[in-house]
Amino acid sequence: EQTRLQLRPGAQALDVRLDGPSLAGHLSVPNADGGTISGQLDRVHWQSSPAAPGADTAVAASRPQTGADDMDPAKLPPFALDIADLKFGKVMLGQAVLRTRPLGNGLSVDELRFRAPEQEIDITGRWLGKGAGARTELTAKVRSEDLGGLMQNLDYAGQLRGGSGQAQLQAAWAGGPSDFQLGNLQGTLDIDARNGQLLELDPGAGRVLGLLSVAQLPRRLMFDFRDFFSKGFAFNHIEGGMQFGDGMARTDKVLIEGPAANITIRGQTDLRQQQFDQTIDVNPRAGNLLTVVGAVAGGPVGAALGAATNAVLSKPLGEIGARTYRVTGPWKEPKVEVIERSRDRTPAPPRAPAPAPSVPPTVTDQPRPR
Repeated sequence: EQTRLQLRPGAQALDVRLDGPSLAGHLSVPNADGGTISGQLDRVHWQSSPAAPGADTAVAASRPQTGADDMDPAKLPPFALDIADLKFGKVMLGQAVLRTRPLGNGLSVDELRFRAPEQEIDITGRWLGKGAGARTELTAKVRSEDLGGLMQNLDYAGQLRGGSGQAQLQAAWAGGPSDFQLGNLQGTLDIDARNGQLLELDPGAGRVLGLLSVAQLPRRLMFDFRDFFSKGFAFNHIEGGMQFGDGMARTDKVLIEGPAANITIRGQTDLRQQQFDQTIDVNPRAGNLLTVVGAVAGGPVGAALGAATNAVLSKPLGEIGARTYRVTGPWKEPKVEVIERSRDRTPAPPRAPAPAPSVPPTVTDQPRPR
């Protein structure tokens, strides 16, 4: 709205000038078929269509956009666009670069790059076919010095605070780019992040980190430090991968290393029915209980107070013991049960002694050089 448009025909291309609060810059549209539409845009603030009163926004967001199935990506001209300020709804993406080229049966995105303070997103991919035979494939690499801020920019605020690291997504789904739905995703996601906090989520709010159910269950999974862990679970390192397919997200191992405990997650999540089926191992780290609680609650100051209090109370964290949990049921009201306690484990039978070696051992136990 309120955009001034100036068109100036030329021998080779149509010159387009745009000036408005949401759209401003310059485009060059070639007269010849197959020419590249190029431009430098000062701002593109894309506005999503408002939902009808009383409409279910979650359902509306999951529906393909009108006409997406009818578009033939092979008929789209190549694009070479540089955007200084890109916003999509509430999502602030910063500087953007787009380079595409046509394929025989679709469109190749050779470069889609977003740059904002402390974050980088690089995407390549292909949009192939049309109608019922359409398919989208992409590889996305994300690097950030503030993952919590990045998630807030992407409209997923309140799930993570701070943290730095990277993630790589290789994904494909049926339909065009606008037909993306988490339940139809095929591919893998690898994560490597450090020094942040997983925040406790409101019931049913786990759109992303809800796949790692520990992020929304700290009061049930941790050691009943209710007032402290309600502020979030601090982590030193998160590393792992997930596989998507047939409406499921599966992981063999996601490791979360924190000052309070090391946590591993394995199992699967039904993305369509929003159901958990995961096993979570919680292994307390060696150290003093109140020092760890202080670190979670108040950073260095809290850690110092915890250490001072520990001198009086002195309860080692390791005495709490490891736990293995089973998490099942819906995302909104999951069922959490202890399926194994470290103190209840039956000792393994002693192994038979190894036969004596035929050659007398050497007097030194130093390894031989290779």
